[in-house]
Amino acid sequence: MTEVKVYSSPGCGTCAQVKEYLEKAGTPFTVCDVTEPEYAAEMRKLSVMSVPCTVAGDTLIMGFNKAKLDELIACINDKTC
Repeated sequence: MTEVKVYSSPGCGTCAQVKEYLEKAGTPFTVCDVTEPEYAAEMRKLSVMSVPCTVAGDTLIMGFNKAKLDELIACINDKTC
């Protein structure tokens, strides 16, 4: 199964929206708090400077993009990614 990471920061409403959406879909994910240096460095390597950012394999989804999140959820549920 493809690991899903949600890069977020405390107090980010859009980040909370993404995490809640994935939880409701039953999609497991790891929260990566970008206030921690390790996760901030990972984001820099991805050339991403804003949160939320959802990463799964080669897929990178910025913000709360319902259509892209639905595609990711379907892919994970079908085990095609």
